[in-house]
Amino acid sequence: MQTSLLCLFLFVAGLVGCDNKSEIKVYRVSKAPLEEESRQQQNAMPANAPSPSMPGGMGSGMTTRDASAPLLKWTKPEGWNEVPASSMRYASFSAGAGEEKIDTSIVTFPGEGGRDADNVNRWRQQVGLPPMTEASVATQVTELKTPEATFSTVDIAGPTARTLAAWTRHDGRVWFFKATGPSAAVEKEKPNFVKFVQSVRF
Repeated sequence: MQTSLLCLFLFVAGLVGCDNKSEIKVYRVSKAPLEEESRQQQNAMPANAPSPSMPGGMGSGMTTRDASAPLLKWTKPEGWNEVPASSMRYASFSAGAGEEKIDTSIVTFPGEGGRDADNVNRWRQQVGLPPMTEASVATQVTELKTPEATFSTVDIAGPTARTLAAWTRHDGRVWFFKATGPSAAVEKEKPNFVKFVQSVRF
């Protein structure tokens, strides 16, 4: 009889021990406090903090055109059409039509914009001409004085194309004005190009 009672007691004790172990397993770990802390850290992040997907807070609204360039004014010659400028141009114009069409551009950069001889030789290459020495380039450049500035100008005639260019350095920037097209069409528009440059106001 005593042996039976002892076995029954041990059996009940074992069940109680299993229940206690079960309770320990159920309430042992909870991840909720860690998740709540993470949410609080996120809420504490300043509204102007950089987005993790964009290092340094760099946005997607960047443009290649220099937004610091000042507002330039000019008088557009009759017969010229202003067209949308590319990202590298301040302004663009077209004149003529078909094979007689010429393209005129305004481009500006901070600083000096390179050596004059290098720029002229680049334009010469664009119309199919070989480079010249710096001394030779200097003999091709003439001055055009306006109420606003003094421009350097050059007329480059290649085998089939021709370029008129004028440039000046003003308030820490260089401004390039260039018209390119078939030789005859550029010759026709040369007076308008000169008047256009003379009309520029900074």
